[in-house]
Amino acid sequence: MIIGTAGHIDHGKSALVTALTGRAMDRLAEERRRAITIELNFAPLDLGHGRIAGIVDVPGHEDFIRTMVAGASGIDLVLLVVAADEGVMPQTEEHLAILEQLQVPTGIPVITKSDLADPEWLQLVTTEVAGRLTRSSIAFEAPVPVSVKSGMGVEILRERLRSLAAALPGKPAADAFRMPIDRVFSLAGVGTVATGTAWSGRLRVGDPVLVLPSGVGGRVRSLESYGQPVDRSEPRARIAVGIAGIERSAIGRGEVLVTDELAWMAASAIDVEIKLQSSALKPLNSRTRVRLHLGTAEVMARVLPRAPIQPGSTGMARLKLDRPLVARGEDRFVLRSYSPVTTIGGGRVLDPDPPARRSQWPEKLASEDPAERFNAALVRHTDGVRAAALPLVLGLPRAASQEVARQNSDARLLGDFWVRKAAVDEVGVRAVDLLRDYHRQHISDPGMPLETLRQSLRARDVVVEAALNDFISAGRIRRIDTVVALSGFVPQVVGGDPAIERVVRVLLEADLTPPSIAELERSSGRRDLLAVLRLAAARGQVEAVERDRYYSREALERFTSVLNEIGREGEIVPGAIRDRLGITRKYLIPLLEWADGKGITVRAGEGRRLKGSRP
Repeated sequence: MIIGTAGHIDHGKSALVTALTGRAMDRLAEERRRAITIELNFAPLDLGHGRIAGIVDVPGHEDFIRTMVAGASGIDLVLLVVAADEGVMPQTEEHLAILEQLQVPTGIPVITKSDLADPEWLQLVTTEVAGRLTRSSIAFEAPVPVSVKSGMGVEILRERLRSLAAALPGKPAADAFRMPIDRVFSLAGVGTVATGTAWSGRLRVGDPVLVLPSGVGGRVRSLESYGQPVDRSEPRARIAVGIAGIERSAIGRGEVLVTDELAWMAASAIDVEIKLQSSALKPLNSRTRVRLHLGTAEVMARVLPRAPIQPGSTGMARLKLDRPLVARGEDRFVLRSYSPVTTIGGGRVLDPDPPARRSQWPEKLASEDPAERFNAALVRHTDGVRAAALPLVLGLPRAASQEVARQNSDARLLGDFWVRKAAVDEVGVRAVDLLRDYHRQHISDPGMPLETLRQSLRARDVVVEAALNDFISAGRIRRIDTVVALSGFVPQVVGGDPAIERVVRVLLEADLTPPSIAELERSSGRRDLLAVLRLAAARGQVEAVERDRYYSREALERFTSVLNEIGREGEIVPGAIRDRLGITRKYLIPLLEWADGKGITVRAGEGRRLKGSRP
């Protein structure tokens, strides 16, 4: 469990953490000199029964609010600190707004410096804080008055933390590992060390790791959690990762450490749901410049909303990022205005890898139900959602994401992609329309070349293949080798069947040394022999062995018979076939390659053998 502090400057956040953990939190010389927290500080809190929580102490000064956001991202519980002698202050309100945007689930208001207030004033402040927090989306406990000087209330607070920690649901360990980096330094004997909160998954010593978006890779040399060396990290724990193979200067705060490069990606645009605070001075219009805080990263972005988002309202938008960012569906973020810099809202990621066109904005994209979000993703990504990226889109562990997809009766897994069944049908219908137009313009062709059809459909290969197979099974189209046609189409050639028979007769007489198409055209005086040959091929009378040379069915049957005879005796040597059939290499080599392609033979050293026979 990760506990975060929040509250106005000088309200005693660091002193409270020290009282709870026994660890001094002012680790920087400047922090000690100025008596304020500037950077993120961390300390372990022993909750008993083998449970350790990490406490993140964040700065309260408005100049360091972006550091506060980095620390608040990923916490499970917040200690909202309010000094008894001052009450709720401006940074208290801004911190609370940030915590609400990040959807921190629960918290405890802590009234610090209680020894400085008389009982009546303390009661007044406690009541004020409790009343203010009734309007919060965070489930706050009753306020706990504390004095770190006298120790009053510290043990009560510690007991409250134990109780809440026991009630918090655990994070699945089977998820892909991700750790937003909040600090990087070098350590003698260890090398580069990156620290952060493990948002998901586990990490082990020896694991290969990748830093995104920079893309540099290394290997885990050592692991520490709460100051203790470990062989394996746990989800939602503070960890320090010693990394071999990465220079200190190559990475920094805001990047993300991952193990499974297929499970994560850095994107330059994300689609989001934004909740604009009522206090925002103006709506979010197209191309409004904002500061996006997600994890430990701060990235400049331009807002491209579906419609202008008014203060106090919620809307969908695309964020075009100045630099790539690692995000996952359901990730929470905070938005701050470009200038003057104030917190204006936040929201959640809907699509971390959106399609280029923004025409599709299904309402269910923002649903709380993963099944509905999956459907919406399929509608948006007409070419399908990569199976490996499904956890990224749904914001769920891999097993849970796969189960959501498997339960969807409207989806099909084609190769590595989940595709809407209706999208496959649409490709099939487009194929029929294209074939109809092709037949109208090429009445003598037996069909449209498969590769031409693929390119014209402009869909993923696995989707095209599935659509064609479906329509072939349904009897709507037919495929012969590399040609596709409508089932009822009958090609028409000048001269009709007699023209076909004349060409077939020439090829029969030529046997295994047929003329090329160009030679046939010269001898016959026709310029449409390719169409005639394709029609004969569609009838099964001839077959193309080379691009410009067709053979009769009988010639290919004789060649196959000779291959089988020689192959039964052992290795098929080209010289033996050449001598047996009396043909040159010009004809022999293409015929042997044809036999390989048909699965009749396979290569074996310098020769070949029959497929399925023992070498």
